[in-house]
Amino acid sequence: MRVAGQNTPDDDPNTEPPSDDQWSPPPPPPPAPWGPNPAQPPLPPWATPPQPPYGAAPPGLPGSPPYEPVPEGFPASPPQGQQSPSGPPPETPGEPGDGGWQEPPETREWAPEPPVDPWRIPPQPVWDPAVEPPLTWAPPPQVPYGPGGQEPPAPHFPAYDAGGGDQPTSLDLPPSAMVPRSTPRPPGDPEREPRSTGENQSVRFDEPWRTETPGRAGRRVRLRPILIGVAGVLVAGLVAGGVYILTSGGKKEPKTPAAVLAGRMFAADPAAKTDGRDQELLNVAAWGSTVVAIGGEFDTDYRGEFFVSTDGGRSFGLADVHTADGQEPPYGDVPRRIVGAAGAWVALGNSPTGTVVWTSHDGRSWTRQPDDAGSSFNRPDRVGRIVRTSTGFVAVGDTSARGDYSDASPIVWLSPDGRRWDRQPADQLGISAKEGALSLVDAAAVGNTVIAHGWNTVGKSSPSDLTWRSADGGRTWEQVSIPQPKDASGLGITATPSGFVAARNVSGTTGKGDKKKPEFSGVVLSSPDAKQWTQTGSIHVPGYYGLQRIAGSDRGLAALVDTGKKLAVVRSTDGRSWNAAGEVPIVKGQDVQGVAATAGTTIVVGRVSAEDGNDALLQVRDTQGQNVPVNLFGVSGGNQPDRSVSALASGQGTTLAVGSVNGDGAIWRSRDGRTWERASATGQVLARPGRQRLLGAAQGGAGWLAVGYHGLSPKRPLVVTSADGATWQAADGNGVFKPSGDAQLLTSATAVGKAGYVVVGADGPSAATWSSADLKSWSRGSGSGKGDLDGKPEAPRWMADVTAGSFGYVAVGGLNDPTAGTAANGRPVVWTSSDGKTWRLQQLPVPGGTLEATFAHVATANGQLLAAGTARTSSASTVFAYTSSDGGKSWQQLRLPGADGSTGMALTTLTATLKGFVVAAGAGRGGRSDVYLWTMTGGKAWQLDKPQGLGLSGRGDQWLTGLTTSGPDLLAVGVTADHRGEQPILWRRPLP
Repeated sequence: MRVAGQNTPDDDPNTEPPSDDQWSPPPPPPPAPWGPNPAQPPLPPWATPPQPPYGAAPPGLPGSPPYEPVPEGFPASPPQGQQSPSGPPPETPGEPGDGGWQEPPETREWAPEPPVDPWRIPPQPVWDPAVEPPLTWAPPPQVPYGPGGQEPPAPHFPAYDAGGGDQPTSLDLPPSAMVPRSTPRPPGDPEREPRSTGENQSVRFDEPWRTETPGRAGRRVRLRPILIGVAGVLVAGLVAGGVYILTSGGKKEPKTPAAVLAGRMFAADPAAKTDGRDQELLNVAAWGSTVVAIGGEFDTDYRGEFFVSTDGGRSFGLADVHTADGQEPPYGDVPRRIVGAAGAWVALGNSPTGTVVWTSHDGRSWTRQPDDAGSSFNRPDRVGRIVRTSTGFVAVGDTSARGDYSDASPIVWLSPDGRRWDRQPADQLGISAKEGALSLVDAAAVGNTVIAHGWNTVGKSSPSDLTWRSADGGRTWEQVSIPQPKDASGLGITATPSGFVAARNVSGTTGKGDKKKPEFSGVVLSSPDAKQWTQTGSIHVPGYYGLQRIAGSDRGLAALVDTGKKLAVVRSTDGRSWNAAGEVPIVKGQDVQGVAATAGTTIVVGRVSAEDGNDALLQVRDTQGQNVPVNLFGVSGGNQPDRSVSALASGQGTTLAVGSVNGDGAIWRSRDGRTWERASATGQVLARPGRQRLLGAAQGGAGWLAVGYHGLSPKRPLVVTSADGATWQAADGNGVFKPSGDAQLLTSATAVGKAGYVVVGADGPSAATWSSADLKSWSRGSGSGKGDLDGKPEAPRWMADVTAGSFGYVAVGGLNDPTAGTAANGRPVVWTSSDGKTWRLQQLPVPGGTLEATFAHVATANGQLLAAGTARTSSASTVFAYTSSDGGKSWQQLRLPGADGSTGMALTTLTATLKGFVVAAGAGRGGRSDVYLWTMTGGKAWQLDKPQGLGLSGRGDQWLTGLTTSGPDLLAVGVTADHRGEQPILWRRPLP
């Protein structure tokens, strides 16, 4: 990675901004050497932060947040062939009881200081975003064409659903059960004010790329409930089962040990062939020598990423991304469209709350604008392309009143600064078709002139291409025609600073008589103003089958041509002559999403789907066609292996931690809760095709039992047993664990009682149970009455957790009530069984003041049962709980202190102790959520504790995923996270 101010092979030294003035606008690059209008449009004043007075911070645009300053440095990528440091520093244990273990030494990695934004607009919560199938982008062929009568694909670009319709999800849990028991993320609080400087801590990570600077909060993470603000004063009151106690105000809380970073204890497998996560690149843009590729990685959540190169795509680093008030960006954002030029870059994408807007003036540091910036993009809208003009930005797309786009109508959005967008519907545009559906799918701009390309579909006929032109930055439009030579079809458009370029596929023949055979090529047209077009060149490639992509920048043109087994890369500086510039192999599951051109390289991005998930596609070729080796896995922070610790379980002096690493199930053992060893004798038991993750474990007379899921979609049961916790065998080969159809069959939790082992989960829309007395023979459970377990697609039910005691077994979960008449129809449910084989359902009331609620965990201690979960109000989520003292026959609502809806929170885990219960939640605004802990001792009082320290409070997001007892102590595992990734934590404190 290049440091700002250094020259690169494809840069003219005169095009670099002065290295000693980080606020001066970079001069425009030299004009492209072709076309009748070589003048580069001047840098618009809105795109350039004005020069500040001496000693003053540079202001932003009037009435809007300032762009961030250009950082003084940028992290360098390792030389080719040299990997980033792979080993984190060792963790040094300290003495227990004196504040915990020592933290690894801090190393400092570059990160810009975020600006303070006095105009910050709090995001507006939106509940339960719609999820739609992925959108396809290639139109049906217009005429029989090519070998076998097929037409080469037209060079069209995909449209994305501005409402987030094609956001990937990898955990197909039942409705209302959107939080997996693996590593549930705490929700975000959109109203909470930023913390004071004194509350921020410098978080130290045990990996080089995880070192951060003070003053930055972590990311907001995706969780179905949406939260409201933090209460200033917490009160006391009476609850069922006793009195709760809470101190607030000036009373100083006793100091508790901090957590330790456990990345080395629960390490990724260095011998693994995969990382266990999905990655994809969804678009790419280039200007000068700066290249930005956007996309992300996902497992149960999506982590949006901006990869930036300042040397023409020869090396990449992970760009800094922050919110307008300098905090960590929300988790779950998916960047999809991007455009950039000297001084102004904009990206659009989707999130659970709608359309997201990012801005940057250098491509290296991005500001995630408040949710209101995307408010003009509605749920049914799709955005096909963003372009930059002399006066701002233009986005084109379509919308649908029916939702299926059979009635698609065009939409244009205009923005002067990339932050404020105005929506221009069809009736205001003058863009229309005589009949049928019309979608705008592509656009190009030169100066303030814009052309938009649309598909017009009438009935079941193939789409036809229509184009419109605007000479005033997208405000008014007129229909224009781009010439279509004989036997030409398809259309792709792009632009350079000198003019517009269009390309079409052309069919012809070669040879005579019996030797006559079809021949295919591309025809290229150019125009200085999008009115008068001239055929300027052609593209001939051996095996030409169809033009896939065409892209232009200030440094030239690049196109991808499908030749059957490979994508041929061709380049041009003037649109007339095109030269071969390498090939990109076509592999099974490959999906090219974008192409960009610098003076010296062509960059191709996308994804490759395989049995074990998606991998990002990034191919770089120089102008001679040589491969430029770029390894995203070597980018610091850009690729994080799966490393999840989902739960803890104790028995016979041993504690197990279960979860997954690199996509395979993982089990760790410990005798003291401090030192851990990976269960190694697992063979293929936890390394099957697809993905594996263990969610829970229990120990009984016949040994250990651990359960979870494997596969991609639909999920399948993962059930393994062990006599000692070290050597494990698969038990899910038993016929009772075989799915009856294509629906998901999921095992979620397990418990051991007087009748043996019980496993609970879901079978499609129905709750499911299994039982065994000896871990050898298994039977499937049933309901005591019709509907106790059986659900329907419109009314599913599921079991999330189970516990056992003298009363038998109690399982908890939820169901969706179709009679509710709203989307908020999740209801808390309890099932009881005396033998673990026959189960009776009992639906409990939704807590007062909430719209819906479902249980996630249950435990028993001293004859008492505690069931807890997350409930949602009209604008928030909160923890709710019920207790029972008669084995689950009757239940009373328990009001936990502080869980009154004023502090947004979500339950993450709970456990029973010899003295009572411990309940954990994540609470606070996303990007700075902390661990909340409730304890009850002796059955009399509940105490709320907000533990402080690394991995528990302060910067970033912290939450606990598992709790258990270890001797006289409470042992917990959890997660600390920011937008660059996450890693496990381990926390030990005396039992309350």
